[in-house]
Amino acid sequence: MKTSTIASLAVTASLLLIAPTTVGAQAADNKADNNRGGTASSIESDMDSLKKITADYLAKQYGLDQETAKKRVDAQNEFGKEAKKASDELSGENAGSYIDQKRGVLVVQATKDEAKNKVKDKISKKDTEIKVVSRSMSTLEDQAKKLTEKLGDKLVSARVDVEKNRVVATVKKDQVNPAKDTAKSMDGVEVEGTDAEVTAQADIYGGQQIEFGGSKCSIAFNATKDGKDVLITAGHCMPNRAPFTHNNQPLARPVEGEFPGPDMGYAVLEQGWTGQPGVDKWNGRGVAVQGSEEAPVGAAICKSGRTTQWTCGVIQSKNVSVNFTRPGGFDRMTGLTQTNACTEPGDSGGAWISGSQAQGITSGGAGRPGPNGRAQCLEKVGQQNVAYYQPLNPALQKFGLQLKTHKG
Repeated sequence: MKTSTIASLAVTASLLLIAPTTVGAQAADNKADNNRGGTASSIESDMDSLKKITADYLAKQYGLDQETAKKRVDAQNEFGKEAKKASDELSGENAGSYIDQKRGVLVVQATKDEAKNKVKDKISKKDTEIKVVSRSMSTLEDQAKKLTEKLGDKLVSARVDVEKNRVVATVKKDQVNPAKDTAKSMDGVEVEGTDAEVTAQADIYGGQQIEFGGSKCSIAFNATKDGKDVLITAGHCMPNRAPFTHNNQPLARPVEGEFPGPDMGYAVLEQGWTGQPGVDKWNGRGVAVQGSEEAPVGAAICKSGRTTQWTCGVIQSKNVSVNFTRPGGFDRMTGLTQTNACTEPGDSGGAWISGSQAQGITSGGAGRPGPNGRAQCLEKVGQQNVAYYQPLNPALQKFGLQLKTHKG
């Protein structure tokens, strides 16, 4: 596994853990441990609160009243199922789906009228619109892949903008014109510039942390493998497979991880630790994880992380290629999902959840130096946030893991 330096790998986030008695007694002075969530009953009773947080974000972002915003949140799971059904039915004529949160409508896109009519009878969810566009998802993803290779180290990221049926390549501001020259013969490509730096988001400070080799990371979701409890974390938290500890107590043994490319890994918990089916909401309560159904583009999503704690946004693009800057070069990341939630150094490894459905693991994001020189999310300098997560389902499938879910 190719790795970056330890300095760029020290990341922190948040996860529910029930510690052995000897460890739990040592957690009182640790802020993140005090807020790590609680029992299964507290997880179960907190779901309405999570929906309210997500609805608050939608209401503010799209000018909705609270009742309408709550209905939008409730509709997302069904929209996700309809989007997958449409994708399967359309096959090569699929041009992607997204939720238009302003109107509360799922938009399904096809490349031909015949395909539009074909899928129309298969969609059962009301508030679904089917339209014809010129480029299929496979065409756009192929263009994004070719552009990624052509631009090389000039590239910050390449993504499919489903709503506008195009590929967007982001490069450094001084590389915009050369990048446009490179892409001028490619159909459906737009080039934009940025002065932000995208990195795997690192921190060496405490939270509810896992320690390894002098560095610190955190964990996202709990799972099982072959009857044993395991934790899921970012792959760049496992550079040398050093054992994980928590408050200097043995916690877990890393087994397998991938980085760069994907950013995922898992470790087997030591005896006496039990992973809970939830994520920390940073108020002493936990949020239930009830599955990992993938939410569509446009869906509202929230993340839990050590630095910015609970923040929300919407899913903007999937299968994004990104160059994460590191000293002396960059790490090419693939298959990430882009959102506009606020993340900062220390949030890496954190959990992304839409409703009660686990979505992914914080991988990195774009930031600008703040007053103390520490990177901060872009909304604090008047720009749109850019954050990336590693989708969870590929990690579950790759490693043969069973996500722990709350059945209340």
